[in-house]
Amino acid sequence: MTYKSWNVVISKERNGLVVDYADSQGNVYSEPFCFYSYEEAEVYGKLCVDKAIRSATQLA
Repeated sequence: MTYKSWNVVISKERNGLVVDYADSQGNVYSEPFCFYSYEEAEVYGKLCVDKAIRSATQLA
């Protein structure tokens, strides 16, 4: 899935779903949490992207 020009990948791992996301420069970030539903993982992935964008704009 693409969200705000970032790639968000949700994949199955062991007993749940995990979220990885990458910016347009190809930097990949992973989250250590597992989710039980795709919807939970998607919402969390979007929150992570929003937080990363806010952090990057504050540094600039």
